[in-house]
Amino acid sequence: MYSEQSVALRAILASVISAGLILGFSNAFQFPSSTYAQSSPLRVALLTDALFSDGGWGATAYNASQTLKEKYGLELTTVENVAIPDIEPTLRDFADQGSDLIIAHGFEWGDPALRVSADYPDTKFVVFTGLTNSSNVASVFPMQQEGSYVLGALAAMMSKTGTIGFVGGQAYPNIINIFEGYKQGARSINPDIKVIGQYIDTFTDPARGKEAGVSLINNGADFLFHVADLSGQGVIQAARDKGIYALGIVADQHNLAPDTVLTSVVLDMEKAFDGAVNMVQNGNFSGQLYKPGLESAKGASGDGIVFIAPFHNLDSKVPTDVKQKLNQIVQDIISGKTVVPERTEASS
Repeated sequence: MYSEQSVALRAILASVISAGLILGFSNAFQFPSSTYAQSSPLRVALLTDALFSDGGWGATAYNASQTLKEKYGLELTTVENVAIPDIEPTLRDFADQGSDLIIAHGFEWGDPALRVSADYPDTKFVVFTGLTNSSNVASVFPMQQEGSYVLGALAAMMSKTGTIGFVGGQAYPNIINIFEGYKQGARSINPDIKVIGQYIDTFTDPARGKEAGVSLINNGADFLFHVADLSGQGVIQAARDKGIYALGIVADQHNLAPDTVLTSVVLDMEKAFDGAVNMVQNGNFSGQLYKPGLESAKGASGDGIVFIAPFHNLDSKVPTDVKQKLNQIVQDIISGKTVVPERTEASS
C-alpha cells in the first residue's frame, strides 16, 4: 500500500483523471456469483510489498483472499514483501504463469501493472489502492477520507487537551487524503482544535512509529491516528504506554491493544476482492477507476467498502451523545448531505 518510493507522477495522474472515468463501485463489482460456472478454478494471485503479519494492510488482504479461496475454490497464490524494484518483474512472472486475475495490492503497483498489462491482454489486473486503468486494468481507490472524517470528529469530541495527532508512513497522496479527512472531521466539531502530525518515511519500523507517537503526545496530543502499517503498531504502543487512545486503520485493530484502540477505519477488502473475482468470472471485467466510499457496516448493501469499527470493550467510555453524533455524521456522509472532498495536498 504505502511503499517508500516517490509517487509524484501518480499524484499528477490523480489530478488529471477525467471525472467520466470515475464510476460507481456498484456498476461492476456487484454481480451474483451464481451466474457463471467456471470450468476450471480461477487462477488468482495476490501480490503486495506489505507483510501479511502487519495487523493491517497486508493482513487484511491475506485474510480476505483466503476467505474467497474457500468460497469460490480459487487456485490462489499469495506473495508478500515484494521489493519495490521487483514489482514489475513479479507482475510479469505471474502473468506469464497464466493468472486470470492479479490483485496488485498497493498504490505503487499501478504504473507497473499498466505497463505489464499491455503485453498480457487476457490477464485482468486490479490495483488496490490505485489510480491507473486500461482495458484490462481496474483500480480501486477507496474514499478513506470519509472514514477518517468520522474519526477526526470522534477525537475532537473526546479530546481533553484540544490537540490530536497522526503518524504517516510516507506522505503519499492517498495517505495525505486520509489525514486531510481526519482534520476536516475534527474541525467540523471544534474549529480551533490543533491537529499535529509526522511522516516517518517507513512502514516497517515500530520503534520509529513509537518515537513519533511519543513526540506527539509530549506536544499535547491525547489521540493518535496512524496510517503506517507495521510502524503503526509502535504508534499504538506509545498511546498505550501514555494512557491515551489510538485510532486504527484498514483493519479493526482493537485486538492489538484492547484498552487503547478506541476504533478504526476499516476497509471491507473481502467485499472489494469478491467484486473483482466476480467481474472476471462473469466476463464483465471493466477497466475503470472505482472510488467506493463509506458504508454503515461490514458487508452492507450498496457500493461502499469503508466502515467504522465498533468500540468493543471501550463502548462505555464513549458518551451517548458522542455516539449519536457519530451515527448522524456517518448517515449524512452516506446520504451525500455531508461531502468529504478528496485532498492530496496537505493543509496546515
